[in-house]
Amino acid sequence: MRDFHCACGARVFFENSGCLACGRQLGFDPQSLTIKALDQVEGPHVWRAAGADEHAAFRLCANRVKHCNWLLPGTDERGFCLSCRLTHTIPDLSMFRNNVLWARLEVAKRRLLYNLLSLRLPVHSGSLQFEFLEDSRTNPLMREMQVYTGHRDGVITINVAEADDVSREAIREAMGEPYRTLLGHLRHESGHYYWKIVINSDTARTESRQLFGDERADYQQALQRYYDNGPPADWAEHFITPYASSHPQEDWAECWSHFLHIVDGLETGRTGGWLPPDAGIESEAWLDHWSETTIQLNEMNRGLGLRNAYPFTLTPGTRRKLEFIRRQVGYPPAPH
Repeated sequence: MRDFHCACGARVFFENSGCLACGRQLGFDPQSLTIKALDQVEGPHVWRAAGADEHAAFRLCANRVKHCNWLLPGTDERGFCLSCRLTHTIPDLSMFRNNVLWARLEVAKRRLLYNLLSLRLPVHSGSLQFEFLEDSRTNPLMREMQVYTGHRDGVITINVAEADDVSREAIREAMGEPYRTLLGHLRHESGHYYWKIVINSDTARTESRQLFGDERADYQQALQRYYDNGPPADWAEHFITPYASSHPQEDWAECWSHFLHIVDGLETGRTGGWLPPDAGIESEAWLDHWSETTIQLNEMNRGLGLRNAYPFTLTPGTRRKLEFIRRQVGYPPAPH
């Protein structure tokens, strides 16, 4: 994530909807990937951006009072921003706790969308959508005994329980996972959607199968074998996580999510000034920069009594997969 500043010069952050220094309203513009300071109102709906952007007009998302600080162009009267239009199902808001959980889900989703937009990947509400579903474990009124987080035909489903810290931690412990987050789920599931978009030629498919395996292998059988037998003994030499060894599609999705982790992490470090200017993903040594960064992050977390922030090892095999994804995405993108 890049650095953001208000028109007054104060530092602000991606989720901010107001500047504490000058009191201006703030909003994120998904077209320019910047935070806009808003201080002039034209009628009840259209806002003018402050400072150098004073001629740009915006509307606030209809979900602003709930959780959303994203903006629409001033001429767009659809009410909801790009991010909110992608959400097709939300939890029952008559249950107070669900308002909190829904907000957390949307915050994580907007972080994912920032990733995707910065990579200039297509984000269309007609083909990509999100469903945040409950089951009877968290809402006794639900018929479904268990909702599974996953992806199918452009629909990314997240169990609302994943937004509850206690529930998610219990699942993480039960499954022996070193890392489990909302953003991690969303990045992983988006990988299933973008495989067909990114791997769009015979050459790319051939190389993908050489690195990840044949994605046409029977998925259900592969997962059953994984859950029955666990990962192979040497999984750490070839895969970023044990789950990545379950099927080529899962290996791709796990590596895709880590690619997005790394893109975001290196941008944060570079623009924040604690990584050198050439430490971005456009550098040939991008994975070396990331490995060194995670060593420092993990040590800092240990010093605070926390778990490792990034409890993963990038083996040579995993590095080849990540570099393949970088090339297929075409990052860094060519200048406009």
